[in-house]
Amino acid sequence: MPINRRDLHDLLDERSRHAFERPIPWEPLRARVRAARRRRLAVVAGVVAVVASASMLSLRGPEKGDQTITASAGGPIPAQLEEADGTVYRRVATATLDASREKTVTFDVEVRGRPLAILPNCPTKSMFMMPDVTVRVPGVATVFTLSPLPFLSDACETNRPVDVMPLPAGTRRARFTVKAPKGFEDVRLQKWRFGVYEWTPPATMKAASPPAEPPAGFGGYTLITKKSITWPAVRELTVTVPNEGRSMAFLTYCGGDVAGRLAQEVRVNGRLIKSSIVCSASPADRGIVFTTLGGPRPRSQKTVTIQVRLVAKVPDHQHRPGALTVAVYDEPG
Repeated sequence: MPINRRDLHDLLDERSRHAFERPIPWEPLRARVRAARRRRLAVVAGVVAVVASASMLSLRGPEKGDQTITASAGGPIPAQLEEADGTVYRRVATATLDASREKTVTFDVEVRGRPLAILPNCPTKSMFMMPDVTVRVPGVATVFTLSPLPFLSDACETNRPVDVMPLPAGTRRARFTVKAPKGFEDVRLQKWRFGVYEWTPPATMKAASPPAEPPAGFGGYTLITKKSITWPAVRELTVTVPNEGRSMAFLTYCGGDVAGRLAQEVRVNGRLIKSSIVCSASPADRGIVFTTLGGPRPRSQKTVTIQVRLVAKVPDHQHRPGALTVAVYDEPG
């Protein structure tokens, strides 16, 4: 499902709204800034003293092509990694975008019928400073992007590979293009490294972990009901609550390694919520991302029904376990 400018605006508005509703703790923030500045000043002399000698040697040992590691935040771009559900990612290509010399890098990747994903190291986690990644297949007019959203932000937040849209059957070679955004000239953001991976789900799917519990409340809202299903055995969930005439909100989130990788379609009383595109991780992992229902519902609506359908844009995610939770809240009367 392609995302247009309006959909992106709605998504960003939804995910940032709760931040604007909180008071800004200016004094603690200023104190943290002052402390960070003091720490930087304290180490500058030591850094300057060792720069020359550090540039003369490498602490990196020989690459172990058959080594499997577990992905961890801030980690390297390994030759192979395995996620908690047993899915194995094997690196098939690497590339570097050095903005001090070039604004675009293009490289070819051999395709062997498995889904592809890309993992960057991330000099910044600001989504507005991240490169764009597109993929082309010889003889095919379609420009393929990342999935389920065409951004690297989730990979940078979680240090997990982000999927490439499925390529046509029979594809043998794909051309990746990584393009720096405006403002990439900042010296702190000069160099990005990328690993392209092919991945394979486990031959035997593990049982899904129990879903994470939703918060009891937030921002004046109180939990009134919750419901969960297990993916991929069940792919749709419906929650119906009585309309008490008060303002309402709800959360949807996924558990397991499919979180952030499955698309979702959300409807409220049959109306599609266009800003709810990705089934993100639980509030404990990603913070509270909620959707409000625009104030008290008309009393003529006796109930409010929320329907969520999960969609695997990359079919192999149907062989990975996960869970979907919907939690509904209202403001106490």
